[in-house]
Amino acid sequence: MRHFINGIEIAPKNLTEIGVVSTFTDDPDILSLSVDSVILPREGKDIVQNHIQNVGLFEGIPYSVQMNDGVTIEYYIDLLDGVKVRQHEIEVNLKKRKSKDNFFERARGSSFDLLKEKGVQFTSHDVPYFVIKDNQFETSLQLAIMTYIIGDALYSQALATATAINNLVEVSSPIFGLASPPFVGITISYNVAGIIVASLNVVLQLIYYGLLIILLIDLATQLILTIMPPKRKLKGTYVREIMEKCCAYFGYTFASDLLDAHPYWAIVPVPLIKDRKSLWDILPDEIFPVFNSEVPSSSDTTPTIMTFIEGLETMFNARTIVRDSEVRLERRDWLQEQTSLQLEPALNLQSERDDEFSYNTEETWKRYYIHYQTDFQDLHTADGNTYDKSDTELSTEETFPVTNDDLVTIKGLNDVNIPFALGSRKDKLNWLEKSAKNVLGIIDTLTGIFGGGTNFEAQIDSRKDCLQISQQYFGVTKMIYGQSGAVKPGEIIQTESDFNNIVSAKSLWDKYHYINAIQNNDYIIRENVRIRISSSNFVSLLGNNYALIDGKLCEILRLEWIDEKSFAQISYKEPFDWADGKVQTIVINE
Repeated sequence: MRHFINGIEIAPKNLTEIGVVSTFTDDPDILSLSVDSVILPREGKDIVQNHIQNVGLFEGIPYSVQMNDGVTIEYYIDLLDGVKVRQHEIEVNLKKRKSKDNFFERARGSSFDLLKEKGVQFTSHDVPYFVIKDNQFETSLQLAIMTYIIGDALYSQALATATAINNLVEVSSPIFGLASPPFVGITISYNVAGIIVASLNVVLQLIYYGLLIILLIDLATQLILTIMPPKRKLKGTYVREIMEKCCAYFGYTFASDLLDAHPYWAIVPVPLIKDRKSLWDILPDEIFPVFNSEVPSSSDTTPTIMTFIEGLETMFNARTIVRDSEVRLERRDWLQEQTSLQLEPALNLQSERDDEFSYNTEETWKRYYIHYQTDFQDLHTADGNTYDKSDTELSTEETFPVTNDDLVTIKGLNDVNIPFALGSRKDKLNWLEKSAKNVLGIIDTLTGIFGGGTNFEAQIDSRKDCLQISQQYFGVTKMIYGQSGAVKPGEIIQTESDFNNIVSAKSLWDKYHYINAIQNNDYIIRENVRIRISSSNFVSLLGNNYALIDGKLCEILRLEWIDEKSFAQISYKEPFDWADGKVQTIVINE
């Protein structure tokens, strides 16, 4: 290997101890050195000290390592991390440029509000919703009382108006009599005063009836605003949009076969805006403004970029891979599907000319529990189909003949705690809305008597095909799935099929987590196995940590190569099928 500082070749004092390590376990560090620090004598020491004198300690120094086949690994000297200056040498710590560590450190220290402050713009979409409160009984009682009062008032006024009209008809009848001499015949006269009084009475009754109709319309309007408020919209943003914009801000590109297969995962952040009015100061017609952010805020369950990524990893049984300035979010076995090499390892206990392996028994489990969050500020997440679909529990059960029940050692809980809540679907009218529809239909009929009536019944009919929440303020970031415009133009609406077959916890098991069933995940582990490979094969393994070893597709867990010593050392998982036919996975609830 050749080492360079700012393009100038130098020779570290501990050169023969420096190798290249690739780790592919939980947090894949695809390419790094086998040492954290290097010791730089002479020219290397002078370069570092000149940089400190002229620039200072707050900017790192570019450091690169070139392998024999020309592959270059880009590092930097972190001058704020333990520089040790001696008389003839300097010891410095190296960190990978554009690496997993670099990306994750920045993601942990960055919020979405910071990115927005720096000018990052996230494209959001409308998510329609209704507030369906949990006081349905009280509301139905109010509706019944209102119906009675309206019906009684209109009935009484209708009788009074009919009586007035009847009186007018009576006083308007002609009065017949005999003409006084010298005239002969029958005379006809009218009670003009009575007609005037009766007419005024009818007019007054009709005016009062009209006022009742106006009050009825206003009451119905207030009923819809307060008891059954109209459809409103929150902001929702696709997961892929968030990941792409965040990665671009940090100087990376983003790719994901996982999200390519199902691209319409979206989050709805919690409603929160600074300087809003108190709930007690908001007038009825000011209620329910659109005031959530398009990305998580400090009040969401994933307030930083890193917690958001970790939430996705948990949800999708995924891992984040960072390499060559590219960030990938993939199911944990994604690399297995890539091109593989064939390797011939030696015995891993060279001194004893023996072989050694262990079983991956630490990955066994008795219970596997996948669950979204239950948001008790939004009781729809704890009710009905939404609650049923929000979790699933599975169990590993033995299929072998058991001799001693008390010696069965299948144990452990794999708790997949997703930091998002399911968005509850409203796909039909509830029983209260159906009752209100009848009442409001009567109002539409009554107001239509005079022409240009109301259309409240149609508004009730439209109360479906959207998100439903029990109150305006909820506390857990929601996860939904839907293509914008697929149901209604410009809106993200979850369909029943997507909700049941993609979003539900059981669907997450079927698509992403089933590979964790121990009968699908039974391996033996061989550690520190020496192997001779070419530099080109080593570079190929850096892009794909699966290889054919003794005819079996194995997962490389760790790979270390010291070209100065002309050998590589690997730890890997080899398929062994030690659980096949011994256990099965059963679904306890879906």
